[in-house]
Amino acid sequence: MATRSRLYTRFRAPRADQTDENVIRKTNVVILDINYNQYMTNDSQFQVKVFTKDEIDDLLDYATSGIKDVYLFMSNINNNIFMSTIYECSQIKSIYILSHDELHQNSLYEDKKVRGIFKNIDMMIHQFYQDITTLNDLFYSEQSTFQTIDEQSAHVLWWKFFDKFIQYIQYTDNDKNEFIEFARGMYSNNEIELKKIEEFSTDYTSDKAIRWYTRDSFLYRLLNRTLRTENNLNDIFKLRMFLNDLMSGLKRLQLDFSYNFYYPFTVYRGQLMSAREMQQLELNIGKSILINQFWSTTLNSSVAAMFASSQHEDVSVQGVLFEIEIDLSNTKNDLTPVADISHSSEFQEENEVLISIHSAFLIESVESSDSFRVIKLKFMDDIWDIDFDERSIFSEHADQIFIRHLSKENKQFIVFQLLLDIILRLDQTSYAKKDLLDLSRLEYKDDPQEMIKIDDFEKNYQSEDAPKWFTKDSFLYRLLNKSLRIERINHIVKMRYFINDLHNQLAKLQDDFIQSLNGLTNLILYRGQTMKINELNEIKENLNGFISMNSFMSTTQDIEVAIAFSGDGSSEMKPDEISVIYEMTINTNIRSTPYAKIKSKMNDEEEILFSMGSIFRIGDVKELRNRVYCVKLTMVHIEDQLWNKLTAHLD
Repeated sequence: MATRSRLYTRFRAPRADQTDENVIRKTNVVILDINYNQYMTNDSQFQVKVFTKDEIDDLLDYATSGIKDVYLFMSNINNNIFMSTIYECSQIKSIYILSHDELHQNSLYEDKKVRGIFKNIDMMIHQFYQDITTLNDLFYSEQSTFQTIDEQSAHVLWWKFFDKFIQYIQYTDNDKNEFIEFARGMYSNNEIELKKIEEFSTDYTSDKAIRWYTRDSFLYRLLNRTLRTENNLNDIFKLRMFLNDLMSGLKRLQLDFSYNFYYPFTVYRGQLMSAREMQQLELNIGKSILINQFWSTTLNSSVAAMFASSQHEDVSVQGVLFEIEIDLSNTKNDLTPVADISHSSEFQEENEVLISIHSAFLIESVESSDSFRVIKLKFMDDIWDIDFDERSIFSEHADQIFIRHLSKENKQFIVFQLLLDIILRLDQTSYAKKDLLDLSRLEYKDDPQEMIKIDDFEKNYQSEDAPKWFTKDSFLYRLLNKSLRIERINHIVKMRYFINDLHNQLAKLQDDFIQSLNGLTNLILYRGQTMKINELNEIKENLNGFISMNSFMSTTQDIEVAIAFSGDGSSEMKPDEISVIYEMTINTNIRSTPYAKIKSKMNDEEEILFSMGSIFRIGDVKELRNRVYCVKLTMVHIEDQLWNKLTAHLD
C-alpha cells in the first residue's frame, strides 16, 4: 500500500467532520432612552433594538418574547417598578446605566445585573465589550481556552514553534495590507469599525501595538476570536505582523516590569466559565495548562472579583476568579512575556497586566467561595524553549546544508519540516505572490537580465508552470535552493508562493509518472554533485543511517548525465572537493515525498524532481576512480509518531 505525503499537499481530502469555524452568534442588545452610539447598530455580531422611555411596555414584551441573554443600555430612569421588573426578567443578562449626574444611593442599582453606572457612552461600551468577551469564550468552548500540556504536549510544541518562527520574518507594508484586507472583510457591514480600520492603515506603527490592542476597536476582538479557532491557520497567519509587534512590545515592557517586581506577585482575572472547562481544570490539579489567547489580568483583586461575580441564567456556567502567582526575578522567558501595560494602554486606570498567548500555568488548587470559584495558578517560565543547537533554522549559518544526518540532527530536521509544512498549508494569494516578487527584485536589483525575467514571471506565470520555471537558468532556481539550504526563515516564507506550487505540481504529476513505469517497483535514479571531502567522510561514518535532503532534488535515469554534473573528478575542482554520484533505489510504493518526471532544460536529460525533505538510508560508499565516489541510497518512509502528533490538529 502506498504511503501518503509527509508534508502537506492540497490533494488531501478534508476531514468529514470539519465545520465552519467563523460562525458568529449574534448578541441581543436593547437601548432604552439613550441618544445611542451608532457603533453597535452597524456591527453584524449584534441584534439591536431601540426603545424610547414611552415604549417601556414594548421593551418588556420584546425581552420576554423568547430571546435570551439581553444586554440593556438605559438612561437613569426614575421608575422603581420598571427597575424591579427588569431585575426579575431572566432574559435580561446585564444592565448598563448612563447618567451624567451623580446618582443618589439606591439599593436597586446594587443588583448584580448592573454592570456599572457611566458618565459617557464610550466607557459604557468599553465595559460591555469586556463583558461579552466571556460570552465569546463560552461560545468557542469547543476550542477550549485551556489545553493540558501533559496530554497535548505535541500540540503545545507546535504553537510554541509558530510563535518563535514569526519573529524571524522581516515585515513590510505587504504584510500590513494583508491584515487590513482581512479586517475589512470581517467588518464589511460595520461603518464605525471600518473607519477605525482606515485609521489603523494610516496611523499604525510597530511601537503602537499595545495601545491599539487596548483600544475599544476591531483589533482586540478580531485577534482573540481568530486565535481561539486554532486550526484556522490561514487566518492566524494573517495576524502575523501584529502578533509579532504585540509580543515585541510586551518583551520591552517586561524588562521594566521585572525590574520593579523582582519578587513574586499576584495578578487576578475574573470571568465566566463553562462547567466542562471547570471540570477539566479540577481534574488536572497539579498539572500544567496552556492558554490560547492573550489574557488581560489586573493587580486589583476587587476589579477581577466584579467580573467573577457576573451572573448567568445557565446553571452550567460559573463565575471564576483566577489568582495567578508570577515570579519574574529569574525569568528566561522569551516566547511568553508578561508586562504591566497600563502606561501604554488606552485605559491606564485599570492597572492591566497582559499575559501572552500560549503561556503555561501550574494548577495549584480549585476552591469555592460564596459567589464564585477560586482557581490558583502559578505562571511557569518558558518550559518549551527548546535548544535546537547550531545549524537550525533559528541560528544563522552561511554554509549551505544539502543533507542532514538524522542521527545527529533530528531536532533540526523536525523544525525545518514544520516550517515547510506551515507554508504549504497557506493559501495562494496575491500577497504571497507579491512577497516573492519583492524579495526577488531586492536580491537581483543590480542584475538587469534577472530583473527582466522577474517581470516575465509576474506577467505570465501560471501554477502549472512551476516545474518549467524551476528548470530555467533564472533567479528562481538559485534563490530558492540557496534559501532552503541556508534555511533562512524570512526568505522561505517570502518564497511560499512558488514553493507551494512546485511541491503540489509534483504531487499532482506523481501518480501519472508512476503509472507510466508499468508496474516497476524499484526505480534506479542518479544524482551527481561536487562535495567537500569532510562531508563524504560524515556519510562514511553514518553507514546504514538516515539522511534527509533539504531542498528540491533533481535526479536522472541516465548515469552519464549524473557523472557530468559531478565534475567527474576534474582537476579544476578545489583540492578539498571530490565528485559524488548518488545511486538511489526508489520503492515506487513510497509516496512520502512527491516526485515526478519533468521537462528539463537539457533535451537529452530524463529529469525526475523530488520535493523537499526526502529521506534515504545510506548503503555502500565506493571509490569508482580517483576523486570520484558512488554513494548508494535507498528511499525510506519513516512513520514518525511525533510528526503525526505535531500536525494532527491541522488536518
